[in-house]
Amino acid sequence: MDATTFPRQTQTAYLKSGSLIMLVSLLFGFAADYGFNLVLSRVLSPHAYGDYKVAYAFAVLSSVVILLGGDRIAPRMLSAAIVQNETGYIFSFVRFYVSLSLMLSVILILATYLGGVFHLGATDPEAHHPMLLMSFFIPVIACGALLSRVLQSAKLLALSNLPWRVALPLLKMAAIVVLLFVMQEVQLWQVIVSGGIVATAIALWQWRKTQSLGLLIYHPDTAALKEKRQLLSLSVPMMLAMLITMALNQIDLLMLEALAEEHHVGYFAAAATTAHLLPVAQVTIAGIFLPLFGTAMESSLAQAKKLFWQAQKIILGVIVTLALAGFAGGDRLLSFFGPDFLAAEPALYWLIGAYALWGVSGLASTWLQYTNRGRDVVVIGLIALITDAGLNVWLIPAYGIQGAAIATFVSMLMAGACVWYRFFSPVTTDPVATE
Repeated sequence: MDATTFPRQTQTAYLKSGSLIMLVSLLFGFAADYGFNLVLSRVLSPHAYGDYKVAYAFAVLSSVVILLGGDRIAPRMLSAAIVQNETGYIFSFVRFYVSLSLMLSVILILATYLGGVFHLGATDPEAHHPMLLMSFFIPVIACGALLSRVLQSAKLLALSNLPWRVALPLLKMAAIVVLLFVMQEVQLWQVIVSGGIVATAIALWQWRKTQSLGLLIYHPDTAALKEKRQLLSLSVPMMLAMLITMALNQIDLLMLEALAEEHHVGYFAAAATTAHLLPVAQVTIAGIFLPLFGTAMESSLAQAKKLFWQAQKIILGVIVTLALAGFAGGDRLLSFFGPDFLAAEPALYWLIGAYALWGVSGLASTWLQYTNRGRDVVVIGLIALITDAGLNVWLIPAYGIQGAAIATFVSMLMAGACVWYRFFSPVTTDPVATE
């Protein structure tokens, strides 16, 4: 048996435990995140709530940029290395991407500060303050994402997934409740700082966990690490594809802030939070199978593709179920934010449709990236992003938040169709080769 082969019995047990973790992550993670957003929307004004969502979107997008795809490529590159106990390769891989992210984060924080000084993108001198404050926690988010991927590559899904999906929103919500007891009024900067402290604590805990499990022992072996330019040629397209996907989810907030009334950003953010369960479900299920893809591709593309279709069937069933539930009860979920937020109900239904379409295409997009066709995904994503932005310029002034949601639906429909077209297109080169 090849050293990278994952025995069938072990694989079956892993998938069973992974399914349980997936269920816990989906249900409790969504409930925790929804609860946090509900508390936040009641504590802050719609304007301030929208500012927080914009600043948080900026931080998440930026953390993807500064990692240069290291977290995305980790399951593909580290799964087999962990099975073979190649600790030198694992340590060098993590050190390489952490070093890059720290250097780039310094540049990003400086650029954000200068943007605020010169009032770039806004006439209000205070408008960039939440983004500047949030930027100091971008390295924490990036390093946390990389550590989670190391744990995911080791098939430790609970340690990888639950701290960020469940513990983070719960602890952030608890921090806001504590602030409410201590102070008469909670300010936006206090929400950002308390959330950043919680994220830092989780990242440090995961770092200690990887050490105690023997996954990140100080054992540099740069010779074992593939030539760095070659590694970046694999990870950067994955970073760009992920960045574009996230930008598709966030560009509406940014363009609403520029083209619509300020409080509409908060309404749209509530709708997006409600519909966000669909992409979270897809990512969670995919996370169970990605370490298996990484090991299977080392020995058999056919075995990896069989796993792909197994995962895709589960994703399709879950996404369809969640979409139908969202169409049936989305208005009740929105009502928890307050009666004013029901104005986002039409937008919610368009977003559910958009996220469902992309949810059933997301794993195919990852497969293209794992098989050296990441550039195709980047091109598709760029076209979808440009389409979304162009439609936003046209539809937001006329239809407000519903126009933004329609733009997202159209762009994700197009992107999903293109991804599946490329997935079924003939491959002329070895898709597994990384040399």
